Amino acid sequence: SSGINAEWPLRPGFEGMGNSASAKANQDLPPEPFDSSIPELKPENQSLDDIENAPLKDISFYPGTFEELPRKTKDVIATPFEGCMFQWNKMISSRFQASHTINLSSFKPSSYKFGTTYVGENKIGPHEQYPILIGEYSSGLVQFQAIHSFSKAVQAKAVIHASNKSWSMYQGDVSYKGNDFSVQLTGVNASIINPQGIWVAHYMQSITKNLALGAELMFQHGQGAKNAALSLGGKYHGDNFELTAKTGNQGTHLCYYHKGNDKVSCGVEFEYVDQIGECVTSFGYKIDLNNGLSQFKGSFDSAWSVTGVLEKRFEAFPFCFTLSGLVNHKKNQAKFGIGFTIG
Repeated sequence: SSGINAEWPLRPGFEGMGNSASAKANQDLPPEPFDSSIPELKPENQSLDDIENAPLKDISFYPGTFEELPRKTKDVIATPFEGCMFQWNKMISSRFQASHTINLSSFKPSSYKFGTTYVGENKIGPHEQYPILIGEYSSGLVQFQAIHSFSKAVQAKAVIHASNKSWSMYQGDVSYKGNDFSVQLTGVNASIINPQGIWVAHYMQSITKNLALGAELMFQHGQGAKNAALSLGGKYHGDNFELTAKTGNQGTHLCYYHKGNDKVSCGVEFEYVDQIGECVTSFGYKIDLNNGLSQFKGSFDSAWSVTGVLEKRFEAFPFCFTLSGLVNHKKNQAKFGIGFTIG
């Protein structure tokens, strides 16, 4: 994989601390698009929503995108955070929301983040309204994200990071979704006039009702050097499982996801990064409790890290309580976090 993640998952601003091989390999790449931390207002793309919630046999005609192949497996693996986090989401109107997030930690500088989200009136589908505008400010860094669908098949996204009165990163991508294929083109700090930056092209195609194959081509141009990397991948799924694989110049990524029932699911992830010659294998599981009001994710990996994250929502109040813990037996380290979300 190219290390460029054009999907912008909307999760609270918790930073994971697990040992990941890919995290080391991506240190020289541009920063990933920021986390909006305002999940309530951003409607999911209809096709992606189908992939997440519908039985696998019902969405076999649409293979998803190449970069989201490991999405289901990664969703069941716990992502821990450290310190204390407080987040307050405030609805200003039916289309505008603001949030305030405070992170307190003894291992890294404490921070405050202000975020806004606006959803337009252009309705593409039952759960899709555009444009979507998301902004954030934190510690002198201003971040902006815009998403717009011109039709049910064509969608465009743009991300801009600015600091010290200059653009520190900009990214844009255009995607097209067909009935049985998807195409996506992404540019990071890229320019056509003065060749520079990173270009990534994805293609995914359904071969049968259970099998889909795809490819990713990454080209990097800058500072007098040119690099290209090709990755191949695919997925095979059944009614309650999904097996995905990616391999290329940068390494190999294998994932297996299994859904036991409506409340329990698990997954196994193997990742080898050729640049640093390191591999990590992780097992994770997710359990939904109390009719979806509580959720627990647990995981352990080959680096001897054991992680658990518990989220508890209250039916009568717009409040979420989160506990996180990570213990590494080999390094004799332990890190814990507690989070409060209102709204």
